[in-house]
This record gives sequence, C-alpha cells and structure tokens, in this order.
Amino acid sequence: MITILDVLFNPDSPVMWIMIISIIGGALAIIIRPFFTFAKFTYPNAKFESIGNPFVKEQNLQRFLELSDLQQFIDQINANKDFQLSNTNASDIQTALDHQFVETIQMMKRDSTKKMHLFYDSYLQMLDANLLKTAFKQFASNQQIDEDLSEQAVSDTIKKQLRIISKTEPEKMNSVLDQFAYPKEIKGLLSFEKDAFSSFALDAAIDKILLEQLQQTKVPYKCAKAKELYLKRLIDTRTIKHILRAKNLGYDGEHCKQLLIGEGYELAFWKQEELCNAENIKEVINKLEGTKYYQSLKKILDTNQGLPSIQSYTDAIDRYWLEIVRNLSTSFYTTIGPSLRFLEYKKIEIRNLKIITKGIAEHIPSKIISPLLITEEAI
Repeated sequence: MITILDVLFNPDSPVMWIMIISIIGGALAIIIRPFFTFAKFTYPNAKFESIGNPFVKEQNLQRFLELSDLQQFIDQINANKDFQLSNTNASDIQTALDHQFVETIQMMKRDSTKKMHLFYDSYLQMLDANLLKTAFKQFASNQQIDEDLSEQAVSDTIKKQLRIISKTEPEKMNSVLDQFAYPKEIKGLLSFEKDAFSSFALDAAIDKILLEQLQQTKVPYKCAKAKELYLKRLIDTRTIKHILRAKNLGYDGEHCKQLLIGEGYELAFWKQEELCNAENIKEVINKLEGTKYYQSLKKILDTNQGLPSIQSYTDAIDRYWLEIVRNLSTSFYTTIGPSLRFLEYKKIEIRNLKIITKGIAEHIPSKIISPLLITEEAI
C-alpha cells in the first residue's frame, strides 16, 4: 500500500521536486526581500547625501551674518545650486525659502520608491496644519471661511478640502466633515458656543489628526520601525515645546492638557499629564529628569540663572531633534534613515536662513542672530 509519505519522498515523483523547489523558492524570497528594499533606497539616499545640508553648519552660516544687504545674501545663497532666489524683499525671500522646502519634499517624493509617496504626501499635509486651524477658527467665530486660504495650501488634499469647506453652508458642515473622514472631536469643537470654544483644543486636534494619518501611512518593508521611532520622538519634542510655551504664558494644567497630541516615545500619557500639572517651566524641566530631553533643557536653565527666554528652551529641543534624526539615520542607514535626516535637516536649514534674512533686513547685530541658529556643532 502506497502512503502519502512514499509519494512525497519518492525521488522519482514530480511531487517531491515541486515541494523542494517551493521550499527553496520561499527561503530565497525571505532572504532576498530585505535586499530589494535596500536597493530601492540606494539612489535617493546617495542623492540626498550628495546634496547635503550645508546650512546647519555653523561656519557656512556665520559668513552670512556680516553681510550688509539682502542682495549680497541672495547672491551667496544662489551660489548653491539647490537655491534660486530673486526678490530682495525680506518677506518675499522668506516665502521663497518656504517654497524651496516644499519643492525639496516633492523632489524627494519623485526620487523615492512609490511606496514612500504617501508618506511625503502626508508630510505635506502637516505643513498645511495652520491653514486648517485658521479655517476652522473662522468658521467657529463667524460661520464663514476665507476662500483664499486654499490657494496657500501646498498639499493637493488640503487644498481640495479648503476649497470645498470654504463654500459649505454652516448647516451642511458636519456632513462635509464626514465626507473627509474628520473625527467627531472636530465636529464637537465646532459646535460649541463662541464663549465655550477652545482654540487650544482645536489646534491639538488638527495636529493629532495629521500625525495619526502619517502614522497610519504604509512605508516599505524594513522601514516601519524607523518611521514609528521618528514619529514618536516628534510627538515628544512637540509636546515638550507646547507645554513650555503654555507655562511661559501662565496656563494651568487643564489648559495644557488641551495641547496634548498623542503618546510619544518617552512621554507616555501619564507623564504628559504630570508635566501639564507642573507649576512653572523649572518644574516642567525637573519632571523630565530621566528622559533624554532633560540634559539639554537643564543646561539652559543652569547657565542662564533660571531666567532664559522661552526661545532658548525651544531651540534646545530643536538642537536635540537634530541629534535624534542623525541617530535614526545611522541606525537605519540602508533604508529610510538618511531620507528622514535630510528632510528634517532641510527644515532646520530653511528656518536658519529665514532668521538670517530677517536679521540682515532689520540690521540686527550678528551677536543677537547667531544664538538663534540651530547647528550641528551645538549638538
């Protein structure tokens, strides 16, 4: 009597060879799959590395600080092939620099694997967060939204949403928000009477929606962990800056809790609430002891006799953010790491150049401008 095992392990049977080939094929697929992912990031990462981020380096920024007019600044910036500025008005230059950042993201999307496209689309939507906040605040205050807001959007998705909601009658707003899959939280905030409306809660709700959308965006195999770490750390740093600013303005614990945008990497919800309940900035910093963010903030607190400006603290967090993304780049150098570093360094570059533009235009001394710049050397 012939059994199934006799058929499966009979060298003369095609069944056995089909089984062997299937096993080998499956094993090869498992082994080779990561290499396909690595290959997809080889070109974009090499390109981003070749472009570099020269304007997070102190020596490259210091030479701008002694310039006497914006034309000299433009000429020197345009010597870098990735920048082409023309206007000599400070406001126009700053706007052009913002557009440069958007163009960089679009370039990164074009040069990356298709599986990264949704990530960059979602990132662009985060840049339009303030437009959404403005639109909903206008609706909450006078039931009307400025139709021109949509023209300022850099994300096609947000542009479309703003165009539609700006023309939507108040009684139909909830159904339109449902169409765009906005959560009940937003509809609830917009339904409050004017005296009960909370702009803090609305701001946090919009940020939370856009961050969650980025969290849910699928990325290529072997990139999910890096993306999760990046976003959790981003939530940490944003939360700390929000709470520091709130305490600087004298907000109580309940107001601070309205600013929370989700659970971070080191800041669980219970820790965030503990920070919100702190009496002042010094207590917030002391409650951060044991986290990676503590040393940067404590250094500022100690070196300024406990009375530094809020800008000093938020800049310290931005400097530590550079270290975070640099470490992510090293840890995930074969996949998404270098892309995340290039993206976030570019954002800081644009910030630095906008500050220098304002400094030159208003003839602000370099000794005042220099400490405001975020550079690698300060990490």
